[in-house]
Amino acid sequence: MISKKIKGFFYGADYNPDQWNKEIWKEDIRQMKVHGVNVVTLPVFSWAKIQKSEDEFDFSWLDEIIDLLYENGIYVNLATPTAAQPAWMSKKYPDITKTDMYGRKYKHGGRTNFCPNSPNYRRLSKKIAKEMAENYKDHPAIVLWHINNEYGEYCYCENCRKNFIKWLKEKYDTLENLNKCWYTSFWGHTIYDWDEIEVPSALTEILPGRLGGRDGTNFQSMAIDYRRFMSNSILECFLGEAEEIRKITPHIPITTNIWGICDKLDLFKWGEECDVASWDNYPSSKDHPSLISFRHDVVRALKGGKPFLLMEQTPSQQNWQPYNEQKRPGVMRLLSYQCISHGSDGIMFFQWRQSAGACEKYHTALVPHVGHENTRIGRELTQLGEELKGLEDKIIDSKIESKIGIIMDWSNWWAVEYSSGPSIDMTYIDRIMKYYKPLYDLNIPVDIVNPNMDLSKYDMVIAPLLYMVEDKAINNIKSFVEDGGTFITTFFSGIVDENDHVRLGAYPGAFRDLLGIWVEEVDALYPEMKNGIVVEKELNMGKDVYDCNLICEVVHSQGAKVLGRFAHDYYKGYGAITENSYGKGKAIYVATEPEEGFIRELMKKYCDENKIKPILKTSEEIEVTKRIKDNKEYIFILNHSKKPQQIDLEVKKYKELLKNQVLKGIINIEPKDVFILEEY
Repeated sequence: MISKKIKGFFYGADYNPDQWNKEIWKEDIRQMKVHGVNVVTLPVFSWAKIQKSEDEFDFSWLDEIIDLLYENGIYVNLATPTAAQPAWMSKKYPDITKTDMYGRKYKHGGRTNFCPNSPNYRRLSKKIAKEMAENYKDHPAIVLWHINNEYGEYCYCENCRKNFIKWLKEKYDTLENLNKCWYTSFWGHTIYDWDEIEVPSALTEILPGRLGGRDGTNFQSMAIDYRRFMSNSILECFLGEAEEIRKITPHIPITTNIWGICDKLDLFKWGEECDVASWDNYPSSKDHPSLISFRHDVVRALKGGKPFLLMEQTPSQQNWQPYNEQKRPGVMRLLSYQCISHGSDGIMFFQWRQSAGACEKYHTALVPHVGHENTRIGRELTQLGEELKGLEDKIIDSKIESKIGIIMDWSNWWAVEYSSGPSIDMTYIDRIMKYYKPLYDLNIPVDIVNPNMDLSKYDMVIAPLLYMVEDKAINNIKSFVEDGGTFITTFFSGIVDENDHVRLGAYPGAFRDLLGIWVEEVDALYPEMKNGIVVEKELNMGKDVYDCNLICEVVHSQGAKVLGRFAHDYYKGYGAITENSYGKGKAIYVATEPEEGFIRELMKKYCDENKIKPILKTSEEIEVTKRIKDNKEYIFILNHSKKPQQIDLEVKKYKELLKNQVLKGIINIEPKDVFILEEY
């Protein structure tokens, strides 16, 4: 439970009362009650309003609105406003504004326009956090602290260079070790003095847009280290504020809203430092529901499966995508319950009242420009608020149980997408989704896991494109298989160590003995090219030959059983799919990218072997998840399609919690509708 003060789900929005006069505040409170709002986030971007000069703080307007909210039964998620520093601060301390990859020093403007290694930014952000904590430490309205907003901007200034060198000294100790790990003997880059080190940027070793629009680099080891350093530097800004707050209000949990499943921050490390994981969900209507589902599962993973909080979504239209269409009737509600079904204990929006000016004025809000709740969106928001209130705390603190873990690792992500070969199409999240989506379609729950986590609770672990892997993770995975687990990995895995150095002695270096193979060559196919996989009878697939593309590796078995062979080219007949016994378990290697139907059948085969069953068998347009609390199961059924669907509940009888009806046998669910079932 995020807070004992709120029984049930958090339901509310970012609130910016400083954009409006006080007469509007009263109307805001009235409409909050109509929609069933029980919490608002403020004052996210109000640093300039609160701190007019270095030693002048004014909390009077904030005191007034927080008191008014609390008097009306509405709690506060209190945000530090440090994502947008005041203009006076940027002018007085020019080291605060960031420098981009091209060496351009920013002037004041925008937001998150700060250098995470600026001593003045760190000092002043801690100061405002401390002042706020002191001012509101005894206020009963405060249920959660929200630090900053959507961290993630990198900087390349001299302060960053100096702190990068300090970080490198702590990591490598000696220049001899650094030169070895960065492989600086290549192109004569040997470093003889720490001060010779520059930040990897477009002025030094980064090659902007070189890899199909992604940045490339001359020295992957150096560039990956800078990402590790930047993620850590930004985290230190968060921790600086959190430290001040925890000294004063240790009983109030702390979060920060992640802006997406991005490659800027190593989110597993961030999850260790937050009390509650939270994030902002802004999907395009073109995003498949499985991709949205995956993002929720990543956020749930950050706190080891504990419930998270949806901090932002939009009731309908966004304003910053190329095409900002309205959410169709029922979609906002459907996406909200999809989030809850994957582990959220709250549904929040950006923002409460639609701004009258500036760049987000056409970003829809709970109160639109018309000013009242008598709209299609307003009615949907009221319905959702009533439903969430009706659920009370029945589902709060419930967990998702899975027997399958999919490995995701940020250093590996950086390494994969900085790689200068074999293919620019070898992107990391896309490869994960190739294996996540078939399990999603089968209604089989999945956890996202770090390769160093305890894997013993899982029967299957899948590691798509685990290119970079350190020794600790290798041993962890081998122990999992030795103890009886099923491990599935793909082409170009186990190739390099944590410094992006190739593990010599044939691919897949880290996993050769585990997989019982060695790879002689890696063939990268152009987008229009394809090969085929001829399936051995033992696999018992739906058809005899499946298409494959992207990568085809020339695999030699060293004890592994070949389950599928390439159909064409000079490596015709070589193993495309292999299985190797290792201890009590088995390790499967997929040496190419098969078509979706093949991966689906492969997942079904190994799920069946491990007695992993779907929650319910449905069409692929129906999403089914399950949360568990006190030995009670709550099954969510979501119809993402545009037509009614039939579902067989088999022999069990259920109570449907949103409509308060009993269901059994064959049931119908309307388009964009949701059922939450409790066994009756």
